[in-house]
Formats: sequence, structure tokens, C-alpha cells
Amino acid sequence: MVEEYNKCGDKMQCSVFAPSHITGFFEIVEHPDPMIKGSRGAGVTLDQGVSTKVDITDGNGEVKIYSYDDKSLQRDSVSHQTLKLLQNKFSDEINWNEKYIKIKHQVQVPIETGFGASAGIALGTALGVSKLLKLPLTFNNAAAVAHQAEVELKTGLGDVIGAVNGGVPLRLSPGAPGIGKVDGLLSGKADSLNDEEGYFIITKSLGTIETSSVIGDPMMVKKINSIGSVLLQDLLKFPQISNFMELSQVFAQKTGLMDPKVKEIVEVMNDETLGASMAMLGKTAFAISESPDSSVEDVEVAKIDTCGCRFV
Repeated sequence: MVEEYNKCGDKMQCSVFAPSHITGFFEIVEHPDPMIKGSRGAGVTLDQGVSTKVDITDGNGEVKIYSYDDKSLQRDSVSHQTLKLLQNKFSDEINWNEKYIKIKHQVQVPIETGFGASAGIALGTALGVSKLLKLPLTFNNAAAVAHQAEVELKTGLGDVIGAVNGGVPLRLSPGAPGIGKVDGLLSGKADSLNDEEGYFIITKSLGTIETSSVIGDPMMVKKINSIGSVLLQDLLKFPQISNFMELSQVFAQKTGLMDPKVKEIVEVMNDETLGASMAMLGKTAFAISESPDSSVEDVEVAKIDTCGCRFV
């Protein structure tokens, strides 16, 4: 049975939507502080992502976190980690043992395939719980907790700040929302509040890549940084969608991260669109196009999200 949730209000229920974020290229920036650690690079957000519903009532400290198919998420999930960080941070302000917290995530994109789903899950938890409990946090402060959870679990470095901003975000300096500096391509923004035009993101997923296996490999990090460090400046010199996609393909090929089967799909998509590459990090071909059509079978089609993470 599907439960009904109201918008944030006196019933202690709310819903958050976080757009998925595909990274085209990136550079890892290390720092002992997880709020400053992150990445520089560029990506694109989709109008498909993670919808999170949060319900908080009086209770005995019980926490239930589910996926869309009513499966309970494991205790080491990014959602649990995000909530744990909030509980530790506000242990004096909130008596967590007197709360019953239920969180339900509906993930509209494949997991561990380069769509930044874990960032959307973390954002939904951080923003929803902070809003309902009236924690003394700004929007960016709450979103920063999601970034910290991602960094600590090695599930992502820049997807949170990308999803918060929406459009085609350019991560100019690393860190959590409110700390990292972000710009964006004008072509990723809506012409009006009811913009029905804009670009399409065409994707085809073939499998998963565990993010931690890449960003936790010192040799791979060195290769990624040597290649990714110059691409952002190249994009800033010519900030257009076509250049973003071209540089993303350069990154995927030179780092050796491009999966051979994904490469075959990318080559087909590249001829039909404004450019194609492999999502970082996942075995997913993605392209940005002026048309939703593709000769590749069984693709998924979305639009660019122009608003960023928000309450709905």
C-alpha cells in the first residue's frame, strides 16, 4: 500500500527530490576534513533522481529506512550514515530516543552506475530530517551533512553539490555545499519557469562500478588527477555543452575507465547527439542531445534538471 505524505508542516512529514548527477570528468582533491575534501569537475543533472519521504513522530528511538520496494536498507547505507551524523551533531538539542523516524527512498535511476543515486539518498535524509526537526541549519548546512556522509563512506565526492545546484554544474573548487565553489553552463538553465524546451540526456546502463574501488586506488587517483586537472580549465575557455561532452570522452578514454562495451554505445551515440561519453563512475553511456531519439535500443531518456535539490 502506498502511503500518503503531506508537504512539510505540522504533521511532521515531508518529501525531498534530489536530481541524479552524472559526472563527465573530475579531479580528486584530498583533505583531512571531509567537508573540504571533494572534487573539481563537471557534470549534468537529470529530472530523474531520488524522491525521499520522511515521517517523524513521537516514539522510542526506532529508525526505519526503506527503499522504494519496501526493502530495509542496511545499517552501513549512506542514509543511515547521514542520520547518524545528524544525531551526533545535535545530541544535546534533540532527544532522539523519543522520536520515531521513517524514511523511504524511491530511486528512479540505476544504482552504482554513475547517476549519483547515493548522493540523492543522503540529501533526502539530511534535508528532510533537518526540516522536520527544525534543526539550526541552513539549506547548505544540511546538504553538507550529506556530503560528509558520502565522503566518509567513499560513495561519492562531488555529486551532492552538483545535485544541489542543478543544471550543468561546474565544480570549481572542492567541498560540501556552502564550501565548494560552483558555476554552471548557461545552456543547462531554463529559459523560463515553464521551460518545455532544453536538452535531453540519453543513457544506457550495462553494469555497476563500485565508486570506492576507484577513488580508493592510489594509482588510479594519480592517473585521474593528472588528466582531469586540465579539463575544467579547457571547459571554462569554451563553456558549451558540446565541449563538455568532448572533454568527458577524452577523460574516459585517457584514464582507461571507459568500458569496451560502453565505448561501442558511446561511438554510436556520439554521431547522433551533441556528444557522448561514459558516466563517472558506472558502466553507463550517456549523451546530451537536442532530440530524444536514438538508434541504440532500450535507452532511458531524461531532461536536464534546472532547479536542483528541493522540497516537493
